[in-house]
Amino acid sequence: MAISAAGIGSGLDVNGLVTQLMAAERRPLDLLTKAGTGLQTKLSAFGRLSGALSTFQDAANNLATASKWQVYKAVSSDTGASAMASSTALEGSYNVRVDALAKSSSLVSSTFASSATALGDGTLTIELGTYAPVGNAFTINPATTAVSIVISPGSDSLAQIRDAINGANAGVTASIANTGSGARLLLTAKDSGAANAIKLTVNDADGTHTNTSGLSRLAFDRSAAIGSGQNLGETQVAQDARFNINGIDIVSTSNLVQNAIDGLTLTLKQESPTATRIDISKDTEAIRKSVDTLIAAYNDLNKTMVDLTKYEAESKKAGTLQGDRAAVGVLSQIRATIRDTFSGQTGDYIRLSDVGVQQQNDGSLKLNTVKWEAAGATLDRVARLFSNIGTVGIPTSVGFAKRLQTVAQSFLNSDGTVTSRTAGIQASIADNKKQQAVLSDQLALTEKRMRLQFQGLDTRLASIQATSAYLTQQFSALFNKKSN
Repeated sequence: MAISAAGIGSGLDVNGLVTQLMAAERRPLDLLTKAGTGLQTKLSAFGRLSGALSTFQDAANNLATASKWQVYKAVSSDTGASAMASSTALEGSYNVRVDALAKSSSLVSSTFASSATALGDGTLTIELGTYAPVGNAFTINPATTAVSIVISPGSDSLAQIRDAINGANAGVTASIANTGSGARLLLTAKDSGAANAIKLTVNDADGTHTNTSGLSRLAFDRSAAIGSGQNLGETQVAQDARFNINGIDIVSTSNLVQNAIDGLTLTLKQESPTATRIDISKDTEAIRKSVDTLIAAYNDLNKTMVDLTKYEAESKKAGTLQGDRAAVGVLSQIRATIRDTFSGQTGDYIRLSDVGVQQQNDGSLKLNTVKWEAAGATLDRVARLFSNIGTVGIPTSVGFAKRLQTVAQSFLNSDGTVTSRTAGIQASIADNKKQQAVLSDQLALTEKRMRLQFQGLDTRLASIQATSAYLTQQFSALFNKKSN
C-alpha cells in the first residue's frame, strides 16, 4: 500500500493552503461563536438582575401588610419566666409568679446484671392518666389509649424491651442507664402534666403478674403495694404547672403556655415566690431592621442596574445591558415609584422622605435616623405609608412597600419583562448552538473536499514535474550528442 503525504510529491504546501482557506470559511462560525458568548453574558446579566429584584421584592413584602408592622417584644425582669409576643399581642405589663413547674412522670427499674439480661415473656400494657390524691386510684387520660406490647421468648432482654416500648408509640420514652454495677430501665412520659402519669400492667407468662420475678418486675401502679404491683421506683411524679398572672391562678400541663395572655407564649422556667415582670411593647428595632433591609436590597438592585446599563466614556466600554429597554425600564419604574406620593388619611405622611427614607444623588437610598426616630412617635402613620391596602382607582393610596412589591413582582411574573427577556435570550442561545452545529458539520465536509482536491492537484503536479525533468534530461543528452 502506497504511503502519501500532502505536498511530498510536488512540494505544494497543501496543509498551509487548506488552513488559510478554512480560516476564511470559518468566519461565519466565528461570528456565531462570538454572538453566542455575548448572549451568555446577557443571560448572566439578567440572572443578576432577577436575583436582585427577587431579594428586593422579599424585603418589600416584609413591610407590605399591616400585620408586618405588628411586631412586639417581651422583656422579662428575671429568669422565672420568659415570653414571646405575636402580632396579636397588646402592649402592657404582667406579673407572672411560678408556683410549680410542670413535670413528666418518670420511673426506674431495679438493677439488672446488664442490658442483655432476660426478664421473661408476657404482655406489657402502658397507660397514661391521673392518680387520685387520696387512694391513688388511676383514671386513664381520655386523650390517650392503652397500648399493649407482647414480649416474646427470646425477645425479652432489657434492651429488647426498651426497643419494643420505644417502637410502640405509647407516649413513653424508654432508655437504659448503665450504673457501673448493672443496668436499669428508665421510663419517661413524653408529655408533662398530672394527667400523663405512667401505669404499667403486666400479664406475666409465669402466671403471677405483680411479684418481683419475670416480666412482673416492670409492673407499676401507685395504688399497689411496693413489691406487689408497684415494682418500679417513681423518680419524678407527674405534675401540672401552677402559676399566677396579675393575681389570677392558672394551671397548665406544660411549661410552654400559649394564650394565657392574648398573643403571648410564656415559658415557665423557675419556681419562685417572687413574680417576674414581663413588659410587652412594640419592637421598633425589628421594624427598623426591616426598613434597613429594604433600603439595602434597593441599593443593591440600584448598583446592579447601574453597573449593567452604564456607559464609560473614557474607556468607551458599555455595560452588558446598556440600552436594553427591559433592563432600563426596571430601574426607571422603581425609582419613579419611590419618588411618588402617598394619599392616606388626614395628617398622614406623604413621601418616603418624610420618615427619613431619602434618595441620594447616585440614586441610592439612605435612612435619615433623626427623621425616622421622630416618625416613630406615630408608628401607625408610618405603617400606613408602607402597607396601606389602598382604594380602588387611587394608585397613590397604596402603601409604598406594597407598591414596590407589586412592581417587582410584575417584572418577575411569567409574562413579566425580565422573565420574558430572559426566555428570549435562552431561545436565542439554543438557536445559536443549532446554527453552530450545522455550520461545523458543513465546514468539516468543506475541509475534507479541499484536502481531496489539493491532494489530487499535488499528485498531478508531481507527475508534470517528473515528465518535465525527464524531457529536460533527454533534450540535454541530445544537445550534448550534437555538440560532439
